[in-house]
Amino acid sequence: GIALAVAVVPEALPAVVTISLAIGVQKMVKRNALIRRLPAVETLGSTSVICSDKTGTLTRDEMTVRKIYSAGQMFNVSGAGYDPIGQFSVNGGTPVVPTDGLKLMLTAATLASDTYLIDGENDSGSEWQIKGDPTEGALVVAAAKAGLQKVSLDTESPRVHEIPFTSETKRMTTLHQTTDGMVAYAKGAPEMILDGCDFVRTENGITKLDADGRVQILARAQEMAEQALRVLAISSKQNAVLETAERGMTFLGLAGMIDPPRLEAKAAIAICNDAGIRTVMITGDH
Repeated sequence: GIALAVAVVPEALPAVVTISLAIGVQKMVKRNALIRRLPAVETLGSTSVICSDKTGTLTRDEMTVRKIYSAGQMFNVSGAGYDPIGQFSVNGGTPVVPTDGLKLMLTAATLASDTYLIDGENDSGSEWQIKGDPTEGALVVAAAKAGLQKVSLDTESPRVHEIPFTSETKRMTTLHQTTDGMVAYAKGAPEMILDGCDFVRTENGITKLDADGRVQILARAQEMAEQALRVLAISSKQNAVLETAERGMTFLGLAGMIDPPRLEAKAAIAICNDAGIRTVMITGDH
């Protein structure tokens, strides 16, 4: 009533509007709706499509390796999150001891990563954590499940050079000084890694990579991608030099990882569907 009385004076109209909107904002906050610009509410009321980022928005941004293709075999990896406890099995069978080819691939993936695994009990938290990129973290954790620790690997094979990841090359390559000389390790998009590979590691050793072999590897990558896995390829090269490190490499395998969805995302999408709003997921994955 007071507001209406004051509103009789035209100069008071802006103040009355501001106060009314402020009261409306307070009521919306109580319903968990925080709006910076109130006209946006009108736009939201007519929304028909919502396009959402995937990683970290619809998912938890905690990548976990689920499948590894190495030396012609498909391995399943158990365990969840960044806890380095899990087992390897072939096609979901009984657990097996990691093969030499699998260990070599995980070693290459770990050395070509900048992320470290941190024991939460020795840090500020109570769970295992990573320091760095979640995708690299998934590879480092998978290696730890096979008994390969990044700190030890970095000490045994110190990094000498690095060709960083770019959106054009879609790969990262590092050169390391080892007991066998300079070795290059690379990880990245399967098609980009394969373009730089002339050889492939099999159960019988290293052989020439022919056209049929490339088709088979890409088919495996597609198969993993269709299971909602983010797929990375791993390769290496002996006696490498920086200028030609990414050519004439040996293909080591594929790593398929999944980012578990946020529990609240399912309910949010259901609410949008009930309201007649179409939801679209935007991702850079395969």
